[in-house]
This record gives sequence, C-alpha cells and structure tokens, in this order.
Amino acid sequence: MAKTRIIVLKLKKLLRIVIPAAIVLVLFLVLFFLFSPGKKEEGNGEPVTPSAATYRAGVYTSVIELNDSLLNLEVVLDTDHIKSVRLVNLDVATAAMYPLMTPAAADISAQLAAGTSLDDITLSESSKYTQMLLLDGIRATLEKAELKESE
Repeated sequence: MAKTRIIVLKLKKLLRIVIPAAIVLVLFLVLFFLFSPGKKEEGNGEPVTPSAATYRAGVYTSVIELNDSLLNLEVVLDTDHIKSVRLVNLDVATAAMYPLMTPAAADISAQLAAGTSLDDITLSESSKYTQMLLLDGIRATLEKAELKESE
C-alpha cells in the first residue's frame, strides 16, 4: 500500500513565491502585447502601417477674415486624424458681433474628434453658413499639414 505524504506549506513562503511570479507573468504579457508588430488595428479592422500617416502631427493655425475682423483658427492634428479645432485669441467685440462662431467651432471639433471625416460633417440649420466658413478655414489649415509624396 502506498504511503500518504502530507506536505505543509507555510503561507508566507507560498506568498513569497506566487506573488512575484504572477507579477513577472503579467508584466511579460503586457510587454508582449504592447510591442508585438502588426497586431494593432484601427476601427475599420485594417492593420495600422507607418505609411498610413496623412498629416504631420502638431498644432496648425490659419486666419479667417470676416469683414474687418480676423479670427485665428487652431487645428490640432495627429498623424491620421484631427484631434480638435478651436478659435484662439477671439476678442470680445468679435465674439459679440459673431456669436455663433464659438459654438459652431465646438460642434465641428466634437464631430472631428469622434472620427467623422471632414466631408461628412453634419451642419446644423441654425449655423450652417458659419460652419461652412469654418470648414473652409480647416481645409486651408490642413493643406499646411499634409504630407507630400517626397516626405
């Protein structure tokens, strides 16, 4: 008949072995999935490639002229999409004269940050022409940031 063996493990000894081993395993898995090539995907299911970049990342500005007022439009870009759009250095007199500018820019910025294409922006009826003016300014700003074929 086989002899039954009883193994007594102390809890401290067990914790000293199991906890560091679990931490090392989790760290290894995180590093493996973080740095594995070709596994990252965009929302449409296609792998991200370095050649998919369309813009130079950064903050770009352009000037929109309205009668005697000049508005500074700031566009923050990532390599493949627009992160935000806002009006900068908007003085009080211009904001009072054109009250729809700031809400229109915020609406466009929210749509672009959500991943909507510049051509698919939904214009609201109350500020349709203001948003069209801002979209023209954004397109002019994007021309500055586009990557050329030689880059």
